[in-house]
Amino acid sequence: MQIEEKKAKDLFQDRIFTLSNFLSIFRVLLLPFFFYSTYDYAKDPSNLKAFFASIGYALVAVFTDYLDGLFARLLHQETTLGRYLDPVCDKLVTLGGLSVVTLHFAFPSWILIVYFIREVLGVWLGGFLYLKRGLQGRPNWWGKFGVGIVAVSVIWYMSLPYFHQFGAPYPFLLHPVISAYVLLFVLTAGVIAYVVRYWNIVLHPEAIELDPENKKQAKKYQKI
Repeated sequence: MQIEEKKAKDLFQDRIFTLSNFLSIFRVLLLPFFFYSTYDYAKDPSNLKAFFASIGYALVAVFTDYLDGLFARLLHQETTLGRYLDPVCDKLVTLGGLSVVTLHFAFPSWILIVYFIREVLGVWLGGFLYLKRGLQGRPNWWGKFGVGIVAVSVIWYMSLPYFHQFGAPYPFLLHPVISAYVLLFVLTAGVIAYVVRYWNIVLHPEAIELDPENKKQAKKYQKI
């Protein structure tokens, strides 16, 4: 493939102030409120107001993650900046959520570290593809599934003191570590999928021929 390098400022040549970009930023701005209410709840598990506030913030973040992509398509506001902003905001929110449940509710810290390394590598790969290859990578289903599993895991771990206080409807709900290991599996599968998808693009671009009519190729990356 012919290499066409880009500059970071090129991202801002598209529309910046779109509804979908606002929703992406909005869920990051929810983090301080989530941190505060979760701290209050962890300090006093009988504080159900703080507990339900934290659950609400988490659900709003998940809902806006769905809405930003939907509105971008419906309002024809899909931009290169938006396609990078959305996953970066996802990474900030998911890392924030996992950090909180690691600190307060005994989520496995080593899985948080693995998740952090994976997200840093994801940002590096996205930046490399854009700046050095003139391409934009497409998200895969493992990444989307991983965001959902993080949300489930955060809410599940936060709910553990509630279950201990009021009882769990099902015994397995007392073992949120199940979600942590499901997340680890999804992370591993996602890393493998990305390595398979982008190995040649990163290391052997001369061996790649870009065909705009190739639908299979278009699912992996697109020319910018």
